[in-house]
Amino acid sequence: MLTVQEAQDIVSQHEKSQASVTSVVEVGNIGFSYTASTKVYDIVLASSSAHYLILTFPLVSDDADISPPTGTITLPALSAVLSQIVSSTDVPVPKPVAQDFSGGQGRWNFGWLLVLVPESSQSASLASLRSTLSSRQLARIELLLGTYLRALHGVANDWFGRPAEPSKLNPPSAPFPPSLYPTISAGQDTEEDWSRYSWQDTFVLLLEDLLTELSGEDGRPALLDLRNELGIDVEELRRCLSRAIGAFLFDDVEVPGLIWVTGNEADVFVSLSTLGSEEEAEADIAYLLPTFSHTLWGDPLMEAWFVPPGPSKAVTEGYFGGVEGGRLILFPRQKTKRLWYTVYLALLVLAEERRGHESTQGETSDGVVHRSEVEWAKEILPKCLQGLKDAPCY
Repeated sequence: MLTVQEAQDIVSQHEKSQASVTSVVEVGNIGFSYTASTKVYDIVLASSSAHYLILTFPLVSDDADISPPTGTITLPALSAVLSQIVSSTDVPVPKPVAQDFSGGQGRWNFGWLLVLVPESSQSASLASLRSTLSSRQLARIELLLGTYLRALHGVANDWFGRPAEPSKLNPPSAPFPPSLYPTISAGQDTEEDWSRYSWQDTFVLLLEDLLTELSGEDGRPALLDLRNELGIDVEELRRCLSRAIGAFLFDDVEVPGLIWVTGNEADVFVSLSTLGSEEEAEADIAYLLPTFSHTLWGDPLMEAWFVPPGPSKAVTEGYFGGVEGGRLILFPRQKTKRLWYTVYLALLVLAEERRGHESTQGETSDGVVHRSEVEWAKEILPKCLQGLKDAPCY
């Protein structure tokens, strides 16, 4: 838990005025976006109108060759993603303003990222306000959300996969056939380079990594007994995946777009502005929480917002810019692809829950709040597997 004094030291590095931190509140109830390794804290200041959040991440030594948990990006990579969103879109995400991923020469036992929240009036999450919003207010919020999702997906990259740290940003060079370019050894390993230019190869590797971690196939203790706890036959799931691969199910994605992956209503903060005593308050999206730790360069259809029966009519209208008849899924094979993305999301939710369970000896920081998403994941996985058995791939 971040202390008030630690938060004061961090904020003081950016706020040169005497901004006094009065309280630190961990942001909980973030649904699908829960990440065991990353904590988000809301900072309350007594003498400044600025609104800050602090994200923390366990320290990793510079010489340690340790990858982040499967499906999760590092804090430096997250900082770069947020900066790119701020500079290239009008999506209201907090702006990174200060950071230290080294622990400040022993000053902290964690790395941190300080972000400045866009100016707005008082706000609360869409998840908590939904039941109090009128149909007009909700439609406006969902229209805006659709446009913001479209803007995020419009941020493109040259290759697929997890965003990398700026210091480790080495674009994969596309390999050339050895027979045409003799200077390249025929035995040179170029498979990884090829895979990062194929969404199918990238997604399959990400899904396999999650299955391997959960089932303990990498030599570590299994996080979850998929067969006995959920009735999931992993080999049967892989047979379905082989059929999808053979049909090139995922290879219709050509441009790697920025995908939030786990974004949900708990991440969207809404403000209400009173226009007059007789008029209904105007609803607006104040900001999105910086919960982009599961971000990928990939297929827009992968968004959690698009899990069936979503998206709503208003989100769809906003996403397609009001074009009548805009649809995310046009063909049966795309519905099958969406099933696979739901499998990935459910596995990711379960993996994060078990990682949190291990790191806190039995309790995730979100406690019972995160449980609804875990129960959803446990219920949806068997249904997805059943649906995939005869789902069309052509």
